[in-house]
Amino acid sequence: MPATRTRRHRPKGPTTSRPLASNATATAKVSLPAPAPAPPAVPASGPVAAPSAPSARDETHFSVRRFADAPISEASKKGIKHECMSDVQAATLECALAGLDLLVQAKTGTGKTLAFLLPAVERLVKMKDLASRKISMLVLSPTRELALQIEEEAQTLIANHPLRVAHAIGGTNMSATGKRIMENPPRILIATPGRLVDHFENTPNFVHLFSDLRVIVYDEADRLLDQGFKKELDKILGFLPDRTKVQRQALLFSATVSQEIKVVAKGALAQKYKFISTLRDDEVNTHEHVPQQSIIVPFAKHLAATFAFLQQDRLLHNGASKVMIFLPTARLVGFYYEALSQLPRGTLPPIYEIHSRKSQPARIKAADAFKDAREGVLISSDVTARGMDFPGVTLIIQPGLPANAEQYIHRLGRTARAGAGGRGMIILDEAEAFFLRDRTISGLGITPVPSAATAGSYRLDASLLAAASATTDALVARVSAETKAQAYRAFLGFYNSSLRALRWTRDDLVAHGGHFAAEALGWAGPQLPEIDKKTVGKMGLKGVRGLNIVVSEPRPPRGVPRQPRN
Repeated sequence: MPATRTRRHRPKGPTTSRPLASNATATAKVSLPAPAPAPPAVPASGPVAAPSAPSARDETHFSVRRFADAPISEASKKGIKHECMSDVQAATLECALAGLDLLVQAKTGTGKTLAFLLPAVERLVKMKDLASRKISMLVLSPTRELALQIEEEAQTLIANHPLRVAHAIGGTNMSATGKRIMENPPRILIATPGRLVDHFENTPNFVHLFSDLRVIVYDEADRLLDQGFKKELDKILGFLPDRTKVQRQALLFSATVSQEIKVVAKGALAQKYKFISTLRDDEVNTHEHVPQQSIIVPFAKHLAATFAFLQQDRLLHNGASKVMIFLPTARLVGFYYEALSQLPRGTLPPIYEIHSRKSQPARIKAADAFKDAREGVLISSDVTARGMDFPGVTLIIQPGLPANAEQYIHRLGRTARAGAGGRGMIILDEAEAFFLRDRTISGLGITPVPSAATAGSYRLDASLLAAASATTDALVARVSAETKAQAYRAFLGFYNSSLRALRWTRDDLVAHGGHFAAEALGWAGPQLPEIDKKTVGKMGLKGVRGLNIVVSEPRPPRGVPRQPRN
């Protein structure tokens, strides 16, 4: 049984751990030479091979219908920047303007936001019987970031209308938001379900603002269910006025239409709702036409492989490289960001980070900067995996095991949007290679990364990986002990939920965690990073040897604030 002590300070030094054998896999992998010591200085770059450029953007998701010819007001036309409607906008406009309830299936990145905003705004400005100081339109969003993106697009559209839009989302001061909304109710409210329920239950008289609600929109409905918001969605309907007394239009937009979506539609939409799909018979989803590659390297080389692919993508796109890196945990996002941010200026495009542990203003700032940038690298957890629209993303890199096949596909959907080109790359340890044999994943046409130069493909061999490792090893040496300790604990927590798939025991998990700390995080002291005794118990690791267990001192009375809901 490992010794237990009381924690009084942050960890100062790292440790080593024995390497472990991994299960063999049938996919291609890189054979590594013996590791060389990290150089004292960080080199600007290593040898890189650039692949051929992918095909240019096409306009396959735009129709020939012009907004100028649409039956909408001049005020709305002034707020629309495009000349022609997208397919989903053209297919839904008349039905939505007529007040019909709609279930709309459309691919991501095809203009769904304007497809529900435009007809709703048109209907609201024509209604003569709207109650004053009431919310007339409610949009439910699965994430804070998507909610703010919808609000931004709404502000542009209604710039010449006597309407106002506001948001109610997690990560913001609830009482201040509630007070602001109550004092000056917006006509349109964009909200995340958890925070909206919080207001209904805790902000006095908040529910009365919805007594004349005329339009409700469920955006990214499949994602709302993925996030576990079914209970909140049911509660929200209970707070809204009876549709037999206040006529209300409901619009439900989703990239997929599963049985669960149909259940939500049955409760939210009118009995005779109209189903519209803009997916053509000859059209495949994003994940089925984006070129995808995989590479099997040890956990310790994931950062180096990522760095090598970042360099190749930058050479390929010549000033227009936009890469999103999706990592399993928020703490690993912080580790990658801290490491790569120490590169000399100009080695890579500007680097940004977004994850659940960043403040909402910081997340908004990073998202806006990456969205507007011509080139950049966004390191993210899954908070940006769905709904967020970042134009021009050229490559998606996924180092480490995705939570499931669906999440892999959602992440991949951030590239090749609205007919643009893009690629996907997944980097796995041998123990994670089972993911490529998943029934869904194995059908996506993922090919191994070649070691030799191939037209239109990235490449990686032992020499390229060793050169990249020389750079990243020096970067890792400069990352703070606190960041490394947090990433280590997050590794244990994340992979603890996949022991059966990994074919690991809990002893294997702890041993692999030690190996990860030493080799991937550069932790090289007498003991592993500390882990709280309560956390060990929650993970089911009590009694497992190899952990540096501590007992946290009691928190001060004011403690950590309640985690806000989305």
